[in-house]
Amino acid sequence: MRTVLWLLALAAAAVAITLAVRLDQGYVLVVLPPWRLEMSFALAALALLALYVVVRVSARVLRLALSLPADVRAWRSRRRSDKAEDELSRAIAAYLSGQPAHAHKLAASAYAHEQRPMAALVAAHAALAQGDAAAARRYLDGLKTEVGELTAARQAAEARLDENSDKVMSDA
Repeated sequence: MRTVLWLLALAAAAVAITLAVRLDQGYVLVVLPPWRLEMSFALAALALLALYVVVRVSARVLRLALSLPADVRAWRSRRRSDKAEDELSRAIAAYLSGQPAHAHKLAASAYAHEQRPMAALVAAHAALAQGDAAAARRYLDGLKTEVGELTAARQAAEARLDENSDKVMSDA
């Protein structure tokens, strides 16, 4: 229905413009020495309208072209963030399903994309589950947590790390 109304309005505008052009008896004289251009008023109005449209479209295309690098950077950043988020969720699922090696690999990849505290914690816990205390210590040392739950998870991982190091010392 909306399209029909727009088409009807466009047809009415075309008829009105046609009637106005038929009654037009004025002309426009443009003199640029040594040239002289004489045209009807309707043609001059149409030429000005076309010039306006060309300038407007050119300005929009130029603005779009100038903003393209920033848009591409933002798109790449979103893509990197989405990939890190996907890898982190898959790492958590792998850790919970008892696959610490796969979880460590995914969490390390997610941490490399974006250094999020949750990725470091999952990587540290997965490394501890594998028995790799050095990797767990690397993730925990670079971790800065302000949120209570993440701090508790970090402390739990550090406690497990300390237990493992005490156990290794007592075995030696």
